[in-house]
Amino acid sequence: MEGSSGVRVGTAVEARIRARWPHLSAKEQAVADFLLADPNGFVSLSISAIAARCGVSETVIVRLYRKLGYDGFHEFKIDIARSLTGAPVAAAGDIREGDGPDTVVQKIFAATRQALDDALPAVDPAVLARVRDVLLQARRVVVMGFGGSAPVALDLAHKLLKIGIVSTPLWDSHVQGMAAAVLGPGDAVVAVSHSGDSRDIVEALESARARGAATVLLTGFPGSPAARAAELVLLAPCRETQYRTDSMTSRIVQLAVIDALYVAMVLADPERARAVIHETSRAAARKKL
Repeated sequence: MEGSSGVRVGTAVEARIRARWPHLSAKEQAVADFLLADPNGFVSLSISAIAARCGVSETVIVRLYRKLGYDGFHEFKIDIARSLTGAPVAAAGDIREGDGPDTVVQKIFAATRQALDDALPAVDPAVLARVRDVLLQARRVVVMGFGGSAPVALDLAHKLLKIGIVSTPLWDSHVQGMAAAVLGPGDAVVAVSHSGDSRDIVEALESARARGAATVLLTGFPGSPAARAAELVLLAPCRETQYRTDSMTSRIVQLAVIDALYVAMVLADPERARAVIHETSRAAARKKL
């Protein structure tokens, strides 16, 4: 987003703010508004000066950066400073009442491209590599997701199957709880939750982790309860608009992260992967007319 100074706070910082916006209090939103309007001014001020400028307490600022996934104010400001750019904002625009189908198509595609660009800096290759290794070495893999996250979880299970890893995709909370209760060392759970606020996902991750299973979360919010419950967190942040909820955009970003994970797993042992993909593709081809 381009502020009044013409400087843009970009990439993952704006994505975190926009995606978390509905969960912010009015006072936290006031601080976020100041940040988005004048990012240079924000990073140049102390926490007390920002509090005075926005008419809030310092505690409000602490709550804000923690909700955005930062452990400290210094880390928060450094990330903002790194994201500053004078580049023009993509002319995607939010969907407006009265937009025709041609405009909607253009805006949706532009917003999707922007969402992927914004999310890229938040995807940590080191974490992706660790998740790759966990899944390649796991004895059993359980994949979990509710609602809009369920198709993403199923896509991951499908990709794992293509390279010979038989996983169990679950989207029933009772069955997820039962599965988590019987996992142990050598097993792995991958949960998909954009908000990271799902009680059932949190409980399943905590249960599996307590029993020694590796726990992975794909989410848009690093400071969410589910992120705190998981051992490894893959970020897929995105922003929402009036007519296109964050869950719609988040699925596209999540699928891109899963694609990257899948390819990384293939490249870990290309010869074996090619052989397995050949066999699974032949099996699927037999079902076609």
